Amino acid sequence: MNLDDIYNWILGHSQNYPGKHQESQPRTIPSYKPLEAKAQFHIVIKATAEYIKEKMVNGNGVNMKELGAFTMEVNSDYVKPLQHSGFNMTQDLGIQRAERKHIHQIRPCFVPDCSFQYFLARYPGKEEITKPLSQHSIYQKGFGMNFCNPGPIAASCYLGKDVVQSIHNSLIKAIHDLTRLGHNLNIDFGFIKINIQNRDLKYKYEQSFINRLNQTDYELKMRQSDLATSQHWTTTYQEKWSKSTLNNLLTRPNPGQVQDNYERSMALKIMSLDLNTAEKTDYSKKQKVQLPALNK
Repeated sequence: MNLDDIYNWILGHSQNYPGKHQESQPRTIPSYKPLEAKAQFHIVIKATAEYIKEKMVNGNGVNMKELGAFTMEVNSDYVKPLQHSGFNMTQDLGIQRAERKHIHQIRPCFVPDCSFQYFLARYPGKEEITKPLSQHSIYQKGFGMNFCNPGPIAASCYLGKDVVQSIHNSLIKAIHDLTRLGHNLNIDFGFIKINIQNRDLKYKYEQSFINRLNQTDYELKMRQSDLATSQHWTTTYQEKWSKSTLNNLLTRPNPGQVQDNYERSMALKIMSLDLNTAEKTDYSKKQKVQLPALNK
């Protein structure tokens, strides 16, 4: 079963998966018309995959509650002592940092949640990644972990936040139930494919996505002192949102054209209403109406 089959399973068992995802919900922008229930699943899960992908490229992991954590393992070689590393005090620090990019090797991972592991017979264990010593929380399963925030996803899909949260909860619950029932699942998020065969979970990241992670300067991203605190708090949310890939996931329609189409549809509705409610008369039967001739 792929994602499309899982959507059909959820919509076909509304008594087991109740929520706003079962019906078409209004959009937050009037220019966009409401989607069908299945189309809402497609657009929300696509935006969720883009959200996770963007966070991982920026050096952070994402933890979806009761599903698992999309994170990465950062392997670094041993740092040589200063007198043997050839460190040049006169050379620019950025140039020397660029020469040491080969030291960091990024390996993306997927760590299933404890509630998901209960339904699996075999899966990559939590010992697959090395937990940093500075992280004391049991929910911290990688570097810079963030919980999956439905707010930016809802803003990119022009749907309510509660609708996105309802779709996430129903999808995760359906994955649990189908795994428990012994179904084989093929969950394709685009940048990662999660395959469950006979309750055996395996995953594979796209090679292009792995190459993009390895090209990222993680040594620069992990340094907390590179971005000043004053600059962090003065950066507005609009500036951060304008640089996000989620902002360009859906193109906004022309508001003038949308308004014209709306007025035409309303005019047609009024005309049909007048014709349906008009009083029936025998005027056309008693009198002949001379119509003007058409110029050919």
